[in-house]
Amino acid sequence: MQAPKRRGGRGKSSSMSRIPARLNVLLGIVILMLGALGWRLGTLQIAQGKQFKAEVNSSDSSIEQVNVQRGIIYDSTGKALVTNSGSQAITYTKPKNVTEGDMYKGANEVSKYVRVDTKQLSDANVNKYYIQDEHRAADLAKQAGITSAPGTDKYVSELTDYAKKNQNQVQLTSEQKNAAMIFQKMENAYALSTVYLKDKGVTQGEIADIGERQSKMPGVAVGLYYQREGSKNSDESLASLVGGVSKSGLPEERVNSLLQEGYSRDDTVGISGLEKQYEDTLKGTKRRIEINVNQQGNTTQKVLYGGKAGSNLHLTVNAKFQKDVQEILKSQMPGGLTQGAYAVVMNPKTGGVYAMGGVNRLNDGKLQDDALSTINRAEVVGSVVKPAMITNGLLHGTITPENNTIVDQPIRVAGTSVKASYFNPTGAQSIPLTASDALEVSSNSYVMQLMLQMAGQPYHAGMTLNGLNTNIFQTMREGFNRFGLGVKTGIDLPGETAGLRGDTDRSHIGNALDETFGQYDTYTTMQLAQYVSTIANGGYRMEPHVVQSIEERSDRSKVRQTETTIAPKSLGSVGWTPAQRQVIWDGMDKVVNGSSRFVTGKKLQDLKPGVYAKTGTAETFTNGQPTITSSLIAFAPNADVAMAIVVPGVSQSAELVNIPIAKEIYKAYWKDVESPKNVPGQNTN
Repeated sequence: MQAPKRRGGRGKSSSMSRIPARLNVLLGIVILMLGALGWRLGTLQIAQGKQFKAEVNSSDSSIEQVNVQRGIIYDSTGKALVTNSGSQAITYTKPKNVTEGDMYKGANEVSKYVRVDTKQLSDANVNKYYIQDEHRAADLAKQAGITSAPGTDKYVSELTDYAKKNQNQVQLTSEQKNAAMIFQKMENAYALSTVYLKDKGVTQGEIADIGERQSKMPGVAVGLYYQREGSKNSDESLASLVGGVSKSGLPEERVNSLLQEGYSRDDTVGISGLEKQYEDTLKGTKRRIEINVNQQGNTTQKVLYGGKAGSNLHLTVNAKFQKDVQEILKSQMPGGLTQGAYAVVMNPKTGGVYAMGGVNRLNDGKLQDDALSTINRAEVVGSVVKPAMITNGLLHGTITPENNTIVDQPIRVAGTSVKASYFNPTGAQSIPLTASDALEVSSNSYVMQLMLQMAGQPYHAGMTLNGLNTNIFQTMREGFNRFGLGVKTGIDLPGETAGLRGDTDRSHIGNALDETFGQYDTYTTMQLAQYVSTIANGGYRMEPHVVQSIEERSDRSKVRQTETTIAPKSLGSVGWTPAQRQVIWDGMDKVVNGSSRFVTGKKLQDLKPGVYAKTGTAETFTNGQPTITSSLIAFAPNADVAMAIVVPGVSQSAELVNIPIAKEIYKAYWKDVESPKNVPGQNTN
């Protein structure tokens, strides 16, 4: 077979000739691009290099956020309780690349015209200021025998160590101390942050001198300083309620979390009371300023956003009434071992708090105003819980509005001491009682027997509690919770406690008897106020609040406009029928107006408008001595006012202190808050 002919070399050489031509084109393009790039780089580095370098070095800029005025807090009548005091101040905005030597010169210049308080001048800053002067530093180095080269880190370190150990050799005149204090404040500032060199007592002469010489004092300017202060309308009793703000930057224990929220270290922040609870509302929105620092260290500012002052708070609390309640508690509180006296008065329909008074007796016997004790101090409160206990029996069907009679008798249960009503310790006064009668005479026996029936273990003398299910604790507590007892009320203040619950294991089953009449779990005064309000308004547990509305401040219109009104908030309902509720109302009416010789609140009868109430006593020990807690809940059936009182640690002779306190507080309410003439059907004579 003849082999096929190969195609001639002509085609091959033609293909090879085309490839180098393409490569040449590509190489030419690459060379042109590299040439253009090189030319551009050369232009930037040589022809324009100095210009760009000058622009880079010409200025540093940063966006600074400046605090605005905090919102004002007013009472229910429009009286200011806490305001802002504005005054002119000398400020310093620290340049980004400033040296200690620059600040030393600036501090000395400012010191010629501004006098500051030097009480906070530290030894460390005295030493740092002292060695900034090369002549003083040289003299000190000679005394110390320091041979390191001046200006080196080692030289400064050795000088600083020597000065620290020989503080008596570092002496400043009063003028130098003034400059050293200004230097210290400048040193402690963060780059491009603004601090106050002087914020109090700035004279017009100082302002004029600084204004005329700002070019010689880089970063120094005249500004405004706002200080939080209480007004003449704010009584000491409101101090803990209103709360306070930090005075020297962020509080140490919260600094990290606040920094994450966007605060600066030198910001003012609410640390207690309403100032803390409503921090986001009161602080407003910061001003935003662009700060530029040129190569010479001079600063210029441009306002990007003018900021917005904090919103105002209008409270439900009446300052005059609050003050009177506080004075009543102080004047009526017994001596001896009495630990304090607490009262809350609120609107049962809205949850608005008219007053929350608190007085603590300290270990040295002095009295301390503390309104927040009404939400963070819990006590055993005694028989005031009986309306809730009887309601529990009604809701579980253990008793009914028509069939609820139980004979009062001493309760003798195996393994526990005899428990009885105060008027029937031996059984000589054993009488049949309806539910409302039981409230009238405050029968412990009635509610204990009611609990046993609810648990399916009706009482008989000598019975044991071995068969009593410990779930009865939960059953009772769920009933109490419906009224707000044993749970947080939800009030708009920080630090509220729910109280303490006793153990419910089998070894504590006997305490189920104590739970029925308020001798086991603990409750706060605010919980009692929410509880009695729930009874008063027909069965709705309203969330208490001390802020009525929030007002936004408008700098443009100068008109305050309501931003938010706090609407009444129901946290749940008791779920009783009108007939069941009437049993409780009838019983609390009888506590005041009943005819039994064992009625407990008869001394409240002369109150006009009239009230329904329930008194309570709980056996306690104070400093090893037997004492009692005297308590009371009350409401005016034809008016929007309910009250709770707790006085722990009183002697038995002062057991009825709850009555005069209640009477005086009600009288003050009608005088300070609302005239009884506005209440339908009431005799005001």
